[in-house]
Amino acid sequence: MIAVLTGDLVNSTKMSEEVYAGVINSLRALLVEANEKYQATGEVYRGDEFQIQYPDPIDALKSTLLIKLALHLSTYSSKPIQCTLSLAYGSYAFYDKKPNTSSGPVFIASGRGLEKTQRGELSLHFDEKYNDEETQLLSHFLNHLLNRLTKSQAELLFQYIESDFADHKKIAEITNTTRQNISNRLSNIGAFLVRDYMALINNKVMLLMENT
Repeated sequence: MIAVLTGDLVNSTKMSEEVYAGVINSLRALLVEANEKYQATGEVYRGDEFQIQYPDPIDALKSTLLIKLALHLSTYSSKPIQCTLSLAYGSYAFYDKKPNTSSGPVFIASGRGLEKTQRGELSLHFDEKYNDEETQLLSHFLNHLLNRLTKSQAELLFQYIESDFADHKKIAEITNTTRQNISNRLSNIGAFLVRDYMALINNKVMLLMENT
């Protein structure tokens, strides 16, 4: 079992050449970072689409959320850069160095899932018999939260996720502010719901890994 993320930048054709080039360079840097941290391999294709394969599916959701938030925080545009994301968990027929030469059900599910995902949102997909309405509903709530973040809120949530939901005191030290301030801000943006969502999905993934 592996995880595959397929993504598509929103409104890339409306970006200026300078903004588009900067965003693509940022995206390529994020792919390199995913490789260094999680041994994931990915590539940009068709100009504004990308795909990443994660050998350890437990890493995939954290990486996906960090990519979404990092694009939101892009300094190349005054407006948040949005992307549509489809993260699939499942089996593969052939696993190669890059996703364009890998194949199998999980790659198909991720690609088809992207086509059905609303613009700017993240969808999750499991093998058909493991999909459930509760997971999809929770994902809709997650999108509602993520797509309404200001840049300062997105930056704080990025730090919180990247630190594996570290103690508020540690986050306060990183951001040079008080623990109470961090606690209040995390509560206001619903960061604990993101933490619990990730825990729920990863627990499901671990159960599926044990049964396959």
